[in-house]
Amino acid sequence: MAMGASEVQQAVQNIYSFVPTLVLKSAILLNIPDIIANAGPNASLTVAQVAEKLPAKTPNLHCLSRILKYLSFRGIFVQTQTGENPRDARYSLTDSAKRFYVRKNNPTSLVPLLLMLTQPVLMAPWQHLHECVLQDCNAFEKAHGKDLWAYEKDDPAVNDLFNNSMSTITILLIGKILSGYDGFKDVKILVDVGGGKGTALAHIVKAYPHIHGINFDLPHVVQTAPSVPGIENVGGSMFDSIPSTDAIFFKNVLTDWDDESCIKILQNCHKALPKSGRLILAEIMTAEDSNSYESNEIVFDLVMIALANGGKERSKQEWMKLLQISNFSVEKIVALSGLPSKFKIIEAVKV
Repeated sequence: MAMGASEVQQAVQNIYSFVPTLVLKSAILLNIPDIIANAGPNASLTVAQVAEKLPAKTPNLHCLSRILKYLSFRGIFVQTQTGENPRDARYSLTDSAKRFYVRKNNPTSLVPLLLMLTQPVLMAPWQHLHECVLQDCNAFEKAHGKDLWAYEKDDPAVNDLFNNSMSTITILLIGKILSGYDGFKDVKILVDVGGGKGTALAHIVKAYPHIHGINFDLPHVVQTAPSVPGIENVGGSMFDSIPSTDAIFFKNVLTDWDDESCIKILQNCHKALPKSGRLILAEIMTAEDSNSYESNEIVFDLVMIALANGGKERSKQEWMKLLQISNFSVEKIVALSGLPSKFKIIEAVKV
């Protein structure tokens, strides 16, 4: 059966769906959102005025105008004036563009996340996604000969990109966690497993100053973590052991690993906790019915295939099974509102 015009258009859109992200990346690398923002509140700049701030003597104005026009179409900029000459157009920022200021101007900037995901090292595993079907392999390892965590250890630049992007996600999440969940109030010692630079723990300890925080991650990760009062940075592997504590916190960590690895990690948590010690997970909980998945959940799930070690997004039933096998009893599940996916706090205790 021949495809109609609308079906062809949709098919072509799917093929070229990589374009918006990479054009946006080019605008960020050119620092365009900040250039417009730095011109003042509600600033509207011509192509030439933007070009004046670029680090080049003779930038290609025709190319620049086409990038700005496209990103206006995508809702990042607003084309506020038109004319016969495209270079006469003026461009201002949308609210969406404010998410793409550089970090120093916006703590919740999504720039680190975009730069990390579009870094050539992290794009390469997607070329091997089909092999994961045929061979049940690790796509990142297929591309680079080692998994993501080993690669980061050997490449400080990729390690920094990854940890900065995780800090961005943490800043977006932690306010919702602290406002929607009060289970930290009785905790004396809290270990944040896979805590990266300690961003989440810093916010938790600030909200609950009585807590002694232990930021636990791989040695090459915690050596980049800043020194924060009330927080101890400890290097190690969650597959070997976890520091003794009365509560353990995970945020977007277990999603990176297959079930067998998660059980090993959770069993080490069990050893580190006293009887009735608390385990606090901040993770996506997908719908039981895959037809009810949100688009972000499906995307994140595929990211796990491309970048992680057998990781996946899990349903309530899948989380309950992992915890039960690891001798934890789920006490409560708290939904976090105002987030782009179904993040939940799963609170469990050692039995």
